[in-house]
Amino acid sequence: MKIQPVITTLLFASSLCSCKKDDSATHRPSVKQNMVTGKISDTRGNIIQGAEIVSEHTVWYGTYAKSTSDAGGNYKINIPAEPAGSWSAKAQISKTAYGQTYIFDLAADKTDPYSAKEGAERNFVWKLSGKRSGSDTYYGAHVDLYQFGIDVPMNEIKLIFTPSPGETTLIDGSPAVAIERNIEDVAGTFMVKDIPIGKYSVKAMYPGKTLLLDYRHNSGNPEINKTVVFGKYGYLAATEYNITFWLSE
Repeated sequence: MKIQPVITTLLFASSLCSCKKDDSATHRPSVKQNMVTGKISDTRGNIIQGAEIVSEHTVWYGTYAKSTSDAGGNYKINIPAEPAGSWSAKAQISKTAYGQTYIFDLAADKTDPYSAKEGAERNFVWKLSGKRSGSDTYYGAHVDLYQFGIDVPMNEIKLIFTPSPGETTLIDGSPAVAIERNIEDVAGTFMVKDIPIGKYSVKAMYPGKTLLLDYRHNSGNPEINKTVVFGKYGYLAATEYNITFWLSE
């Protein structure tokens, strides 16, 4: 249990912006005492301005310092010498697209704690898919499916995601491509996991059957193809997104 805080340091800056690549190693921050520094980028190496980074004490609840990445994707946070002990760093960005506002956890190159005396460098990458370090969750969204009067082995059904017309990129600006995934049984819920957030048209395929999809939270029009716009349906964590369908014949 964390102890009631005695120090809270806040540093604020500007909003999110993805920028061009910066290949100059001379601009990369270095480790300094009483400071955590780093760089924020996406998976293609493009720097990201406006990501929020938090350095938090691992024991003292509410004891933290914040900053945001600058135009070069760099950030620095001064860490107070007291209270003594270890600190951890995390980073997030927000992005509005497809009529939704999304918050993304960024992937750190190192997750081990550090002390103020030592200082640290922690770089972060915006990933749209892949397993989170030390967790069973994923950076991508998931599709949940419920059977409605069908007798088909769910794990043999394949979902095909095709970028919607005019949607050539994903939310981070990377190229949008078609995705094929088999449905899995995850603790009693049928789903397809870890889909990069973008706007898709999805259909369900099983040999010899014509399968229909309908939005579970706005039902009434089953179709072969449905548009996927990920949001928050059900009791999801702050940075987890999904969409839910009825699956029928």
